Amino acid sequence: MKNLFNASALTSMSVPAVVGNACGIDFSQDAIFLPVLYGIFFIIGTPLNLLALFGLYRLIQSENVLPVYVINLLIADLIQLLTLPLWMDYYASGHYWRFGPKSCQFMGLFFYISIYTGIFFMCIIALERHLAIARPLSFKYLRNLRFARWIALSIWILIAVPPAIAFDKLFPKQENYTLCVEKYPSEGSFITYRLITLLVSFIIPLSFIVGLHRETVRSLMAINSLLSEEKKSIRGLLTLLVAVFVTVLGPYHFIGCVKYVGLLIHSSPCVWEKAVFMPYQVGRGFLSLNSLLDPVFYIFLRRDFRAAAGKYLPCLRSVRNRSYRTEKATSSTLDCD
Repeated sequence: MKNLFNASALTSMSVPAVVGNACGIDFSQDAIFLPVLYGIFFIIGTPLNLLALFGLYRLIQSENVLPVYVINLLIADLIQLLTLPLWMDYYASGHYWRFGPKSCQFMGLFFYISIYTGIFFMCIIALERHLAIARPLSFKYLRNLRFARWIALSIWILIAVPPAIAFDKLFPKQENYTLCVEKYPSEGSFITYRLITLLVSFIIPLSFIVGLHRETVRSLMAINSLLSEEKKSIRGLLTLLVAVFVTVLGPYHFIGCVKYVGLLIHSSPCVWEKAVFMPYQVGRGFLSLNSLLDPVFYIFLRRDFRAAAGKYLPCLRSVRNRSYRTEKATSSTLDCD
């Protein structure tokens, strides 16, 4: 009996007690999955985004609008990536935040602001591509560098202010609270906030991007100066943007809607929290996959970036040669490179 008691005491010392888990959720379910996944994203995504930013730097000097939006998208990805080491420690410790309540608020803000900002910059990129193809002359005054900088700054302010206010009210600093940006079970005000953010940050932007994709492809098909093969290649890139948006952001937002709607109607909130916990965490983990895909789809397909980076990374020269024909058709049609 004495040995059994000592073993129990040792276990309680090695695994910190989580304050705020009223539902008794088993946090060991994601203690390996999320730290490993975030570690992969951090190791690969950080240098990839830095390299992409390096390749885009000189494009700002050419008075092109698109690089401004892409750079801001990559900055949002980098902010998200820089928060991952602390989240890795948090999940590996069984959802135990040991860096203080203030740092939890900052990390939660940075993480969610980076996600929402990235979503809206994807919308701006889709809009810019649409204007370049469908309205190249009518909206030319909107595609200048000064206007793009003001748009980028406005997006950062618009996205950053509401979460900063909401986080202070929904997650007030509590010295003895060890969960970070989580509540089990979720309360009414938090459920309402999350349903609103899920609607604004996914359903509306997705409808916007899909609508622009349809109109842009329709305008692209009306351009007679391009061969059918070239049109197919450009349309494929536009479709890829929608596919990335749906596959990376879709699972988290869909499961999130199911989770919070279920909490409103389920008779036992804790039972429902336990049922959707792991699917929700899986969707949350793959949100950061965007930090790997954004540089690939928006930077490495650009001829100008490959020309700049090819001087330092010879392996990119083969990529440049293989996709030169497609990129040539895109740049000559859209006048963006």
